[in-house]
Amino acid sequence: MNRQRAFTLIELLVAMTIFAVLAVISYRALDSLFKTREHLTAQSSRLRDVALLFARLESDFSVVVPRRARNADNQVDHALRLSPLLPSANDASLVFTRSGFGGSVGVSSAPQRIGYRLKDATLELVMWPALDMAPRGIPQAHAALTGVRDVKWRAMDRAGNFVAEWRSTGAEGATYFPTALELSITLTTGEQYTRLFALPAGR
Repeated sequence: MNRQRAFTLIELLVAMTIFAVLAVISYRALDSLFKTREHLTAQSSRLRDVALLFARLESDFSVVVPRRARNADNQVDHALRLSPLLPSANDASLVFTRSGFGGSVGVSSAPQRIGYRLKDATLELVMWPALDMAPRGIPQAHAALTGVRDVKWRAMDRAGNFVAEWRSTGAEGATYFPTALELSITLTTGEQYTRLFALPAGR
């Protein structure tokens, strides 16, 4: 006569304990995997946004032109101006004139006055509607990069020295661009990126 052996209470408790431990280990492994994937996705997105910003700046700096502009206060501004601090609410730390975008027939449009500034953890692209502004005219600001803690610009002179301030108009009225502009960005996540942009020579 065959007699089937039943599980004892202790054996059931041991089996349930082992199952619970395995479940906790599996949950933690999956949770760690999901968090790692989310972190990598967020980091990849930040790298993409920074790369797009650098590409935009590379394009802007490659077409700077020695054209001075008249601001809303009827004062003639420099073709390129770098200030260590934001001059005013309707201004930017870095301001310059670039040639316009090419049209459908390959002819560039009128030069543009643009700038960059840090405001409310966002690096903004500031665009003026015209080089010579009407009284009380204000520019438009667009987000170029979000999640930014700090931004530092430096200009390199022809001797290779870095300075935090630049005025492109010399004493004799000629325009002098820096050899290069350096941008250092610190994100709110603590990541830091630095890029050096060469400016057209012979200006």
